[in-house]
Amino acid sequence: MKTQLTHFATLLSILAFAVFSHAAKILENSPVEIIKTRNQTVEKILNQTNDEVDEQTKEKLKGIINGIMDFRALAKLSLGKYWDERTEKEKEQFVDVFSQLIRNSSVKKLEIYKADRLVYEEPVIKGDKAKVSTIAYKKRKQVEIVYKMHKVDGQWLVYDMEIDGLSTARNYRDSFYKEIAKTSYDAMYQKLVDRLQEQQEES
Repeated sequence: MKTQLTHFATLLSILAFAVFSHAAKILENSPVEIIKTRNQTVEKILNQTNDEVDEQTKEKLKGIINGIMDFRALAKLSLGKYWDERTEKEKEQFVDVFSQLIRNSSVKKLEIYKADRLVYEEPVIKGDKAKVSTIAYKKRKQVEIVYKMHKVDGQWLVYDMEIDGLSTARNYRDSFYKEIAKTSYDAMYQKLVDRLQEQQEES
């Protein structure tokens, strides 16, 4: 009887550990935890640096900040109706240049990660899509950032962001549409290439 009770207790312990591990894994991979972990990692790095962030640290931050981004999805949304008109090679070239420009711009306003307080609201999840709303408080100002995410190969990735109600993809799309209407897709794309080249020469 004592042996049976021991086996039963062991079985309960194993079961409890399995349930806990599964729950922890779900929490770890939840949309809000992905955003929170990313932000906390960036904040930790910034707290270890002086006011001036060196180039090596910037490159590290670019990888962390943009590691949760689905650049192809964001590029497709940003190019809108002109996306389907492009060949696969043109799409790949556009995503490459577009993603590098976003990576570069992502380390220009790092103060958002040094907020006095950062509030994470419960994510709104519908199937393979989710929205994570955060509010950053800095002194008397506040900024709301809504991360739009979807699952890619089982992983939650960001495909758009709304900053105080303004969609990143929508802003880019408006800009691209105006430039293409004024000139052409090729001319618009070349401007992006030139801008990226200028940034590389400055760094």
